[in-house]
Amino acid sequence: MAFIVVKKGDVEDMGRIFTLDKIETVIGRRTLQNKPDIELNDEVVSRRHLEISQKGVRYYIKDLGSTNGTLLDDDRIVPGNLYELKHNSKIGLGVAGDSAQVVLQFKESETTNIMTRESAAAKSKAAAVAWLRIDERKKEVWVDARQKKISKKEYELILFLYKNAGNICSREEIIQAVWPESKDPSAISDATIDQLIHRLREKVEPEPAKPTRIVSKKAFGYMLV
Repeated sequence: MAFIVVKKGDVEDMGRIFTLDKIETVIGRRTLQNKPDIELNDEVVSRRHLEISQKGVRYYIKDLGSTNGTLLDDDRIVPGNLYELKHNSKIGLGVAGDSAQVVLQFKESETTNIMTRESAAAKSKAAAVAWLRIDERKKEVWVDARQKKISKKEYELILFLYKNAGNICSREEIIQAVWPESKDPSAISDATIDQLIHRLREKVEPEPAKPTRIVSKKAFGYMLV
């Protein structure tokens, strides 16, 4: 079964994973009059922006006459026409020049075996954060295929964020995961958490000053994408 991952767009959508479990799946923005199968929050997304359909073992995309257009692997597609999707195809919504404001990535399952819900979720997560690999037995972290030397607290933080990839983790949840030994969680200050996040970003982000892998949502927490 295939799925899509939100790689760029509204902060509440970033990292979300949607399974394509219908023959036809409409992607769009929810309104009072419209509820698409997959809902995105960005204003550039039309109410019924595009449709992904399954024909046999293949998947196809069709723009449904969206206002701001659709890109498939950086090429603009013609509304109403079918285009075949390939593993890792990029889908752009809200076209401005040669780029898109919202970017989805199409993923195909690498096996036809029936998976449990837990294993399917783990597989989707691994695909969503392909830049990161964690060996829990050896306590090793690999970023972009390169092993990183990190502290114990940095390891506990990135492992927790990875296991919750695509979801916002509150500061309270981070404290419980990273400082379980603390008898007084309130003693762990926001500055302590922010400093740990900063050190981790220095090791995993292509541009630490412009984080795209560990993103923050003011007043809510952090999310790994």
